[in-house]
Amino acid sequence: MNNKIAFKIALGGVISALCLMFMFCSGLFPMFDYTIPTFAGFLMVIMIVETSAVWAFTTYVAVSFLALLITPNLQCSLLFVIFMGYYPILKYYLDKLKNRVLAWVIKFAVFNAAVLLFYYLFQFVFMTEDLLEGMERFGEYAKIILLAGANLFFILYDHLVGQLTNIYVNWFRKRILKRK
Repeated sequence: MNNKIAFKIALGGVISALCLMFMFCSGLFPMFDYTIPTFAGFLMVIMIVETSAVWAFTTYVAVSFLALLITPNLQCSLLFVIFMGYYPILKYYLDKLKNRVLAWVIKFAVFNAAVLLFYYLFQFVFMTEDLLEGMERFGEYAKIILLAGANLFFILYDHLVGQLTNIYVNWFRKRILKRK
């Protein structure tokens, strides 16, 4: 019993350290603002598979708190906190729903709420550069085009998280870690 708890705590610490290392890399490679939180979020899949959703969510909360406090790139940290960090945990359970339409409605609702929250945080709270900069030629349709593009990205992202999860569970875990 104590070995199982020690394993869960140690794995949570290692995953947290890796996530924070990724977040620190965003200061060195700012062109990967969207890629880095995606990689860090995928590490939550390892926590779910090896421990449970409770431990994965606890790890997500710890990384989110520390990322906001100590990492250099606020945009990257916010992406992790607002969506990329918890979505693999949520996806793990939504994919188990028998009603696929309901699962996708929930996925899109959560994603679009996260995108809008991210946009409004940067526009009105942090008052930084306009996220629509460079899209002036689209005029009043710029927000709609950007949101549509983000939703297309989300479909690809959801598929890739599913594929990476399958690779981890069915190949890496069985062949490398020798676990069933």
